[in-house]
Amino acid sequence: MTETMGPWRAVVEALKAEGVTRVFGLPGNPKHLLNDLADHSDIRFVLMRDEKSAVACAYAWGRLTGQPGVVFSNPGPGITNLVTGLLEATCGSVPLVAIANGVVQLQEGMGAFQELDTRTLMKPVTKWMERVADIRRVPWVMRRAFATARSGRPGAVYVEVPSDLADQRGTIPAYVPSQQHGPMRPDPQAVARAADLLMGARQPVIVCGGGAVVSGAAAEVARMADRLAAAVLTTPSGRGIYPEDGPHALGQIGLYFTQAGKRWYDEADVMLVLGSRLEAFSTNSWALYPGRARMIQVDIDPLALGMNWQPDVGLAGDVAASLRDLDAELERRGLRRDDTRAQRLADTSRAFTASCLADARQPQDPIRTRQLLESVNRIFARDTILMKENGAADLWCYYWPYYRVLDVGDCVPMAEQTAMGMGAIGAIGAKMARPDKQVVCFVGDGAMQMSIVELATAAEWKCGVTWVVLNNQAFGWVQYNQVLTGRPLVNTGFAVGSDFAAIARAQGCHGITVTEAAQVDAAVQEARRLNQAGVPVLIDARIAKHDYSDHFVAVHHERIEH
Repeated sequence: MTETMGPWRAVVEALKAEGVTRVFGLPGNPKHLLNDLADHSDIRFVLMRDEKSAVACAYAWGRLTGQPGVVFSNPGPGITNLVTGLLEATCGSVPLVAIANGVVQLQEGMGAFQELDTRTLMKPVTKWMERVADIRRVPWVMRRAFATARSGRPGAVYVEVPSDLADQRGTIPAYVPSQQHGPMRPDPQAVARAADLLMGARQPVIVCGGGAVVSGAAAEVARMADRLAAAVLTTPSGRGIYPEDGPHALGQIGLYFTQAGKRWYDEADVMLVLGSRLEAFSTNSWALYPGRARMIQVDIDPLALGMNWQPDVGLAGDVAASLRDLDAELERRGLRRDDTRAQRLADTSRAFTASCLADARQPQDPIRTRQLLESVNRIFARDTILMKENGAADLWCYYWPYYRVLDVGDCVPMAEQTAMGMGAIGAIGAKMARPDKQVVCFVGDGAMQMSIVELATAAEWKCGVTWVVLNNQAFGWVQYNQVLTGRPLVNTGFAVGSDFAAIARAQGCHGITVTEAAQVDAAVQEARRLNQAGVPVLIDARIAKHDYSDHFVAVHHERIEH
């Protein structure tokens, strides 16, 4: 069946058929998408203040729903402003579809207004890009875009509709939605070799990356951890695959190790890596391999196997499907759970958690970040999405167990680009994606100043989000390197600090300034209460300078010494 319509109406029909309910972006001429979106659909257009913000919200949406977040933009700078977020999505295996109104084709190469070589620009930051040359191709292009964004290792795609096509009308085929295929299964012989290693393991560990989350493998990871009596550690992207108050939880790896997790990991004899390419930040630049461990690596992307550390056994397949096959093989062989090891692991996790939280609950002035983390985790409790930001102060929230992700899926990290500001803004997209959940974001004052413009967007949409600004009046990580090397603290701190609470109030949110440890719990309780009424809250917490996790400090001292 065909119908006469313009290209943007055809785009809208595709979005409807793919189940899209939100498009984040900025408008140009409303004849490009916006009019058709309003006239022919119930899809809500979320008007942002900046294109970088739009792609940050689409990123959070894609991570939490597993379906592509959708962002719309316009030529020239509107398109270049998407690049950082698209790069982050592709690195982080987050499905995202960017759609843009492109420059007039007839004038390409002539110095057209806002002309840009988008093919060259988008190639390194997306899985796929396409410019529509004939409006009859819109259904094929959109179907291909959605299929590519979420298939295999997910990522960002980019679709451009040149401006001069907007007024054309043509007979366009009815849209057929993209298909989602069943999970890819691993080679049975590879599964058998992996089982050989696990049958004899004395201290196995499971390391989960973002691919485990994308696969929806939470139940399979929990079952495998229980069968093997294995510790569960994650990369930053893998957080949320296993509840961090569970008996197998020992935190993160690489730069984000804690004392208990690193000791257990270092003593491992078999490491089962699920959905991680083992990049630099997850391994502290490949310096932290457990010395005597054999490695099994599972990834849906065959090219990820052995990309860095070489596995003894590589399984090319969907993580959840691979674990089900491996679990069945271990069951067939009669693997018996080591209850003694399981109890030792649970005791280690419980004792380390209790020690860290007891320390965090000791109020000190200036305020320590660990106190803020523990307070938010205790008061907001379950059904709370942790939206991760980047920077030295907010790195504390990467260090289990000061903040524990209590429910499967309730974490949105950035990928290895660690783009500052994306987490703070993405919290708005997270709340829209999961309105049934609470959303909190710990963010440094540097990253918050990059993001502050979107507080009004949160207020407009009644997004009950809490931002905890860890305010040390500096780009703290950069400044810490000056501290370590005895250099003057120049060009890394802010001589004029922002009154974040006042700015929040000016943009329709609620602002609270906290200067003493004794004020923390009351501020967090007020934030949670207001969030439940749809009021966004910003807590400006004046924290101690250069108060970092022990492992963070140790890694940086080691780098200086070597």
